[in-house]
Amino acid sequence: MQEVVKTSVKRKQNSKRQRRRRRNMSMYILLVLILVVGIGFALSMTMFFNIKTIRVTGDTEYTEQEVFAASGIQVGDNLMRLDTVAVSNSILSRLLNAEEVYVQKHFPSTVEIIVKPCVPTACVAYEGGYLIVSAKGKILENAKEPKEGLLLFKGYNPEFLEPGQMLTSAEDQKNSIYSAFLGNPYGADITVVDMTDQYDIVVHYGDRIRFEIGNANEISYKLRLAATAIPRLNESKKYNLRMVGDNQISAVQQEPAVTTAPDFPEDPEGTGTTETTAAPAE
Repeated sequence: MQEVVKTSVKRKQNSKRQRRRRRNMSMYILLVLILVVGIGFALSMTMFFNIKTIRVTGDTEYTEQEVFAASGIQVGDNLMRLDTVAVSNSILSRLLNAEEVYVQKHFPSTVEIIVKPCVPTACVAYEGGYLIVSAKGKILENAKEPKEGLLLFKGYNPEFLEPGQMLTSAEDQKNSIYSAFLGNPYGADITVVDMTDQYDIVVHYGDRIRFEIGNANEISYKLRLAATAIPRLNESKKYNLRMVGDNQISAVQQEPAVTTAPDFPEDPEGTGTTETTAAPAE
């Protein structure tokens, strides 16, 4: 007679029921968490973190009220929903002499607007006048005369002329040339950059030195080479400098020569040519 094995059907059913209960409990907890997070997010975007204080800092000529108006921010706006980039761009477009604007959120209810002023840095000539430009390239003024003390660019061919617009040339290569000279550590004594012919750029150091640097390749190196050569020249004379090859500068005295004793014994007439060399560009 075959032996009958008895199994506990009830035990198996209880085990399945417990696993099902644990799964249901996990889903319930997850749904509660999602609901709590959703409610918290909704409240933070509506009832909580509303702006109560707008603070303006930085060295700016504008009043707080002018900055507030340009920002478009209102007391009561939600801090979480505030688009700091849009606020910054709004201020930059509306306040001509604002060079940089940073918008910072300070929870729970404060916005700080940091405004840095424009500093006139360059003067760009065009057929009808001169553009006074900030360090970041913002057009500050359209003037009839160049501004004294600013680096003057000729032949740039600006595409826009209105104050508040960003300086850009109709010729892409000239944007690169402009950037290479502006703020260059070896160009501190340069007064004029003439890029009318972008393949034959000429720079002036006051009315004493005229330097033909050629094309736009390795501008910083060429200026460094000139900074080495110029102190060796007679300060009472005027010179034309020109690149010779990749690492030499030819210096020829301009005519008429200044009436002084020559500095170079090997050049008794004081009108000869000298050359200086420097290490190749790194």
